[in-house]
Amino acid sequence: MVMQTFGEEERVLFMPANGDTPYEVDGVFDEAFLDLIIVDGAQVATVQPRLGIQLSQFTHAPAQDDQLQIIRTGAMYVVREARLDGWGGGGLMLNLVGSGNG
Repeated sequence: MVMQTFGEEERVLFMPANGDTPYEVDGVFDEAFLDLIIVDGAQVATVQPRLGIQLSQFTHAPAQDDQLQIIRTGAMYVVREARLDGWGGGGLMLNLVGSGNG
């Protein structure tokens, strides 16, 4: 239900870092805010792209250095961290590699 409501209209192309053949998955993409607390107590807010996932769509659990493309925009991302929830879902924390508009 979440994927149908909030998921990408077009699927996401997932490219495993281990060299396996790329394949498409469904996901909920957003640029969620991540609050960071600096040692002296000052807070800094930054935008962290993220893809919400269902683990059952993947042939192997996603991992750092895997890449993906948001087909709708053409933007390419590398997985910075896979945060799996232990319940068959999770989120891929991403770093932008290249935009789809040039």
